[in-house]
Formats: sequence, C-alpha cells, structure tokens
Amino acid sequence: MSGLFAIDESDIDENSSLETVENWDSLQHVNLIMALEEEFGVQVDVDDALAMVSYPEVITTMLRYSNGG
Repeated sequence: MSGLFAIDESDIDENSSLETVENWDSLQHVNLIMALEEEFGVQVDVDDALAMVSYPEVITTMLRYSNGG
C-alpha cells in the first residue's frame, strides 16, 4: 500500500481508507487488488475487492483468504 499510494508506511493505520488516502483512487484500487493477488497467490472475489476500501477491510479480507476462505 505504501508504494502504490506513495505514502510512508507509518501513515497507514486503521483510519486509512479510500476517503483518507489522497492517492487511493479507482485505478490504484485495482492495482492494489492485483498486487495483493500476486503477493498472496489468491484470486479476490469481485464483491470482496469492492468492499476492500479501508486498511482494516484489506487486512480482514486477506486474512480470510489466507485461511482458505
């Protein structure tokens, strides 16, 4: 997320979202989903991808995928 959104890692926290991160636009959102899929070797469902609009939601969703669900 830090590299994609051009922000420092320390600036990413539970309040980071599509609404609070200036560079988190629709194109960067697609890039984020693709990067997560590549990094974790998963295929993110469209509904999940659309719901992943905050850092906590990204973490929750990726934990669910990494646990097989």
